[in-house]
Amino acid sequence: MDQDPLNELLEFLKPESRLDLKHISLDHLLGLSGTEDGIQVLLNNEKIILCIIELTDDKVAEISKNALLVLVNVTANEKGALDLLKYRPSRKKNIIELLIGYILNPDKKEADAACMILSNLTRSENAVEVCTDTFLPHLNDLLNVFVNTSYNKTGSNLNYLAPIFSNLSCSPRVRKWLTDENPHVPLIKLLPFCNYQASSIRRGGAIGTVRNISFDTNYHEFLLSNDIDLLTYLLSPLMGSEDYPDDEMEQLPIALQYLGKEKHRDPDIDIRKMIIETLNKLCAKRNIREVLRDNGVYYVLREYHKWEKDPNTLLACENVVDILIQKEEEVGAEDLSKVDIPEELKGKFEEMDKEYVDNVQ
Repeated sequence: MDQDPLNELLEFLKPESRLDLKHISLDHLLGLSGTEDGIQVLLNNEKIILCIIELTDDKVAEISKNALLVLVNVTANEKGALDLLKYRPSRKKNIIELLIGYILNPDKKEADAACMILSNLTRSENAVEVCTDTFLPHLNDLLNVFVNTSYNKTGSNLNYLAPIFSNLSCSPRVRKWLTDENPHVPLIKLLPFCNYQASSIRRGGAIGTVRNISFDTNYHEFLLSNDIDLLTYLLSPLMGSEDYPDDEMEQLPIALQYLGKEKHRDPDIDIRKMIIETLNKLCAKRNIREVLRDNGVYYVLREYHKWEKDPNTLLACENVVDILIQKEEEVGAEDLSKVDIPEELKGKFEEMDKEYVDNVQ
């Protein structure tokens, strides 16, 4: 007698099984995947998971859709995501390669669900390098699919490719790919989506990618080079329709001068936070701080600070402003990322930050 009651469903989950039985069985598994306990029950049965993976390519769209949705739920759980990486579907080396194939197929229905699963799989720091091994040969194709917003012919928008790029950019190998000229710099294709109004998911993924690259100071000169024009994309979401004095306006990137009255700041607080975090990281080196000053970053942040209401973002904004308004002899370091802060001071600064946030709230 089987110990696991799910084993009774195995006969109904085969590709050749009766359609109505596959429907009923997958509906049951989809409901089970909606709870933490249910996900664990599924993970304990490798045969069931393998059946679900195989059914993601079922010729009946509704079966394929529900199988993919079960995996979306399973991978939303970090343990589930890590566990799923060990599975090898038929004719594929792993589940990542299978899902990439779905995304690259313009006629694949529910390709959005495949994107969501891959976004979940790449989210864990423990899985990034393992995922990168499979993704690297396909990154150029995936980026070309991403920038073609009408690529999928069945209605999938593929917005979740953006957080996949963001997650993968935690890998040094992917950061190198994003910034290498081969024959074009991939990041240049991604940057316009920092201001893509149709989807906050795409905007967030694009900006998250830039932020992750900014954590590595070796790329700061590249990011602020004229060919990249990064500040145009980073500052625009922080700007409204305010007027600047002519001398300040002339310092801003050309595309950001004399914006119309219809210009609004990005409504997504998480996106605004990521931009401020990126600017903070870019303040590390003296020569880059000078570029930020010369391009009017302080003026944009000054006006943005008057508008922002979120206390944590206000604090982060003030930290950037405090650096930019200082003369370099006051900053006192060529590279702030290499300054060691004593532990007792770290605790003091954290307490000051908490007090600031509490007072603003």
